[in-house]
Amino acid sequence: MSRPACDISVIIATVGRAEQLHASLAAYEALAAETPPFEVVVVLDGEEPDSRAVCERPRRFPVRVMSQRRAGNGPAKNRGARAASGGLVVFLNDDTRPDPGCLVAHAATQQQFGPCIAAGRVEWDPEKEVTPYMQWLAPAGHQFNFSRLDAEAPLPWDAAWGAHLALPRQWALDHPFDPHFPYPSLEDIEWGYRVARAHLPMRCVPEAICYHDHLYRGPRDYRFRARVSGAAARSVVRRHPALLWALIVRPAVAAKARAATMLWPGCWRRARAGCACTPGRPSASSRRAAGSTRRRRARSVSPTCPRTGCETASSAR
Repeated sequence: MSRPACDISVIIATVGRAEQLHASLAAYEALAAETPPFEVVVVLDGEEPDSRAVCERPRRFPVRVMSQRRAGNGPAKNRGARAASGGLVVFLNDDTRPDPGCLVAHAATQQQFGPCIAAGRVEWDPEKEVTPYMQWLAPAGHQFNFSRLDAEAPLPWDAAWGAHLALPRQWALDHPFDPHFPYPSLEDIEWGYRVARAHLPMRCVPEAICYHDHLYRGPRDYRFRARVSGAAARSVVRRHPALLWALIVRPAVAAKARAATMLWPGCWRRARAGCACTPGRPSASSRRAAGSTRRRRARSVSPTCPRTGCETASSAR
């Protein structure tokens, strides 16, 4: 059976998330008209009837589905790259959906700058619930920190996030994810370190956006991921001792400093009140405004956030 002719192969590794996979695949129907010919290759990390049924539904673009014995995210991505038809592969997750211009931006980047590894932007899905804790995690937090990236500068190896990554297919074949990496976390960072040492050009593409649908209401929901990431970091450091500071010491210090912002009184008080603005450390002017607001609250019929003026949930009730 011949492969469909296409320029881009989107590779999605999935396990046990048929509902999210359905929403992700549906978004490819709405890509911009100028999107180059593409296909979607779905790799089931362990056979699952529900996910296979989602992939086999008729669509306006080619979807190929294959399965493997449960081996992990890295081996699933490797298998997708081997099966891909396009000269450019784009790794996306089963709980992300592309912005209409996502693939156009990746194609333009390869044309403008030549072959490169390109990290696209990951934002929380605005059509889903986004909690204050999620806003704390990303896109400028502990999980994804795009605020430290510069589109005009080389991409740091520890920002080669596999949730949204594009590169020439041949590079993916020449530099595969470690097939023996035992954890479903940091396989992309370990890979990023190796390709950086191979001096492959890497850059950030902020115009390429995908939307992430994964609800975290608080630290309890994130605890399992954090534990897996900690074990994965120790595994990477055993393989690459030079990464002790980058993967264990520095993140621990940064996480403690970031967690301290959760204790800032004004920050989470607004979140508990249901304020629509993004939580953050209040400025001196905001604190002065907050004092004025408290003094006026007794006679105010619509309490507002002192930082942005948005109405709180308590007043909306």
